[in-house]
Amino acid sequence: MKENKPKKQVRSNGHVSINQSKINYCNDIAIIGIACRFPGAQNYQDFWENLINGVDSIKEINRWDYDKHYSKDGSENKSISKWCGLLEDIDQFDNNFFNISPREARYMDPQQRILLEETWGCIEDSGVSLEMLQRNRTSVYVGAMTIDSYLGSPSEEDVDIYSGPGTYPFMLANKISYYLGLNGESKVIETGCSSALVGLCEAKNALAAGDSDYAIVAGVNVHFSPLKYLMWSKNRMLSIEGKCKTFDKDANGFVSGEGAGVLLLQPLDKAVEQQNHIYGVIKGCAVNHGGKSVSISAPRVEAQRDVILAAYENAGFEPDSVTYIEAHGTGTCLLYTS
Repeated sequence: MKENKPKKQVRSNGHVSINQSKINYCNDIAIIGIACRFPGAQNYQDFWENLINGVDSIKEINRWDYDKHYSKDGSENKSISKWCGLLEDIDQFDNNFFNISPREARYMDPQQRILLEETWGCIEDSGVSLEMLQRNRTSVYVGAMTIDSYLGSPSEEDVDIYSGPGTYPFMLANKISYYLGLNGESKVIETGCSSALVGLCEAKNALAAGDSDYAIVAGVNVHFSPLKYLMWSKNRMLSIEGKCKTFDKDANGFVSGEGAGVLLLQPLDKAVEQQNHIYGVIKGCAVNHGGKSVSISAPRVEAQRDVILAAYENAGFEPDSVTYIEAHGTGTCLLYTS
């Protein structure tokens, strides 16, 4: 990772046009820093270019021998999909930059490494100094799914003092707090596909309540083995042709991908006061569960209605004022329940 000098603060309101006389400062939270790494995109500029140019970043899996683990019909305990959006060079890490020994780095989950690098990039992007974050209460919330392990089950001879800290799920957040010297809450949130968004909601609420001055919110996902694919194939959750057909009658599964995204958040009034660069404003959020439905992974209309209305109420505005909605749609078939 390149060691860059922290950027100067941007003396503007960023991408948000703000009429300061009409701001409701009470619960509004500003996004003041962004960093990400996705398939075919080392940063958010690359990612935006891929989006507007319609770049397909889904490839055949080369992380493991998919011929050995793949079968189109999922027979013999094999995966029905051989497609994924994969990150490159997940084994690369500038451990010296973070004062981490080669021995410790060897045992670190690549997700820990990626999060450290992208969090540093997010802080640089914000123009807020690390010293400022250290002097204030800066919390860390990481959304992740941890159903497979980087090291798997090492032999007794392979166990090292760093094996546990390198793979414990909670360390995805704790390593950021530790190596960057941040003393606010440090949590890993694991709620499936919603993990990073639930983390964002927790961060928003902590900032609005005054429990944190800044919050780092991240999401990360890396595939180390075919394990997830084998489990998802049993439930027919993966698209056999590597195409996600969200909200379509022909939907037959989702396509998995790797990546990491990091945001730095701050109460809006403080962000305006300090003239930080503002990418957007979070006005409200809400979280619930669908309760008993067709299957444990199936949504329920009434529950989705309730959580959306709760988010509007938390934000303080009416649904008919909204002109754009972005939805999460997996493309899995709701009819499949067995």
